[in-house]
Parts: sequence; C-alpha cells; structure tokens
Amino acid sequence: MTRIEQIRKEAEDIQSMLECLNDMADIDAMLGRLDQLGVYYARSGELLAEVAGMRDAAMAKLFHDEKETILSLSASLAVKLVNSSAAELNALEKWLDRINAACKHQCDNLRTMISYEKERLKL
Repeated sequence: MTRIEQIRKEAEDIQSMLECLNDMADIDAMLGRLDQLGVYYARSGELLAEVAGMRDAAMAKLFHDEKETILSLSASLAVKLVNSSAAELNALEKWLDRINAACKHQCDNLRTMISYEKERLKL
C-alpha cells in the first residue's frame, strides 16, 4: 500500500466518524466525542501538511523534469499542465482541508451543546 493510499484510508475513516450521529442527550458521550474529534482534528492537520508537502515535491519534480516543455507553453496551458500533474494530490489536500475544518466545527458545536446541557441541568 502506497503512502497516498494509507492517507486516503485514514481520511475515509475520519470522514466516516464525522458523518456518524451520536447520542447528544448524554454529556459524557458528548465529552467523549469531543475528545475523539480533538485527536482527529490534530491528525487531519498533520496529514494535510504531509500531502501539501508531497504535492509541492511533485510540482518541483515536474518543473525540473519538464522545464523546457513548460517554458514552451503559453501561461494558461502551463498552469493547466502543472495543476493536472498533481490532480490526485490536489484533491486529497482539499478533502483533508475540509475534514480538518469539519472537525473544528463539530468541536465548536459540541462545546455549545455541552454548555447548553450544563445550563439546563442548573435549572
């Protein structure tokens, strides 16, 4: 299994967790999910940085290997060539960025729900 396949598998696992509904009536369950989301938030950020580095390395290699070809193209065609050469990494990077953002937003939502439940218990 290549590193990209490993990262994609890990992203799929995190995505599945993000799409799963949990028991939001139980504060302990919400706290547990918040802890889990914190781990996934950090992990998805690390994977995002790794993929961005892989994409940058692929671009540098392309520029090194295809310098003459790139220079012979118009600017718009050169951009299309460069972007298409790293399409898989670009897509994975965007997906990990959205996973990372979803983790953050779910953490924020859970904190709000926990605060609400705590206030409800005081009444």
